[in-house]
Amino acid sequence: MVTPVEYAAFKRNRLDHDEVSTRHYDLFLTALNDSPRVHALAGAVHASRKVWLVHDEYGYTADELPEEEVIHAPHGSSPAESWVHVLEELSGSGPIQDMSIAIDITGMMRPHIVMLPFALRTAGISKVTVFYSDPDSYKLGERTTFTRGPVSRVGLVPGMEGAHSNHPSPRDALIVGAGYDHNLITAVVEDKPNAEHIILMGLPGLQPHMYQESMLMLANSSNSIRHHRSASHIYAPANDPFATAHELSTKVEAMGELDHLYLSAVGAKPHVLGFAWYYWCEGVTRNASFLVPFADRYDRETSKGVAAVHEYILELDFVRLPEPPPPAVLR
Repeated sequence: MVTPVEYAAFKRNRLDHDEVSTRHYDLFLTALNDSPRVHALAGAVHASRKVWLVHDEYGYTADELPEEEVIHAPHGSSPAESWVHVLEELSGSGPIQDMSIAIDITGMMRPHIVMLPFALRTAGISKVTVFYSDPDSYKLGERTTFTRGPVSRVGLVPGMEGAHSNHPSPRDALIVGAGYDHNLITAVVEDKPNAEHIILMGLPGLQPHMYQESMLMLANSSNSIRHHRSASHIYAPANDPFATAHELSTKVEAMGELDHLYLSAVGAKPHVLGFAWYYWCEGVTRNASFLVPFADRYDRETSKGVAAVHEYILELDFVRLPEPPPPAVLR
């Protein structure tokens, strides 16, 4: 099992696009949206094969797709089933287990990010490079929302449900990785009103002004957060998944015995990856579940500008396989 100290040993680099262009991969997978930062990174990376992952939630038509190779991530499937489809498509021209692989999560749907470490591990991949590009700012500042329309439901990610106790008065905790979209935060905490609520904030933010903006929007959810107070906040850098995993591990250990732990990350994508990394390296051994607010449509472009690129190296041998594994992944 990964310990809090070991999370700090995983490799993270801050790059510019010139440095990115010195890397070469056998396979590069990037999720399509309209952000210049997504397309700038795709243009900088050198790879023998580049593939665009198309999420139905962005609503692209066939005429709007790029001329390069595309693979669809079906919206009607669970994230696990969707990754099965994607990885089977990627393996169509030959095994990918021994390839050098890079994946950009900047435009990726959050439920797919939380299942990513497990999906890659069960596909026999031992190491992967993950990229994320910072924006300079969001188009509407603190009023930026990422969903188009309401949250359709809040639910557990299939394959990440965890075991639940039968105690009549369980001691449950919900840790939410918060971002700008207060509607997502509210939907999650109102789904588990009786759990202890802990809010993880991105500090430092992706940019210096973003922590203040996210705090302003969090106030809109304060009436739904149980015993909302600054003492219930924890913090991790918004661009560091491994520091996020370390903070989660430390906090959960300090809380003592819980009947059930719920995790939900609705903020910056590196935080989402950090929640996923903690879950699959450590949380999967607990009574822990991953909770996600699902929406049918997402905005294709919410940011302005292109800032730094972050490179994360995931050593997938640390991922722990649940027993039994989700059948949708290993069918």
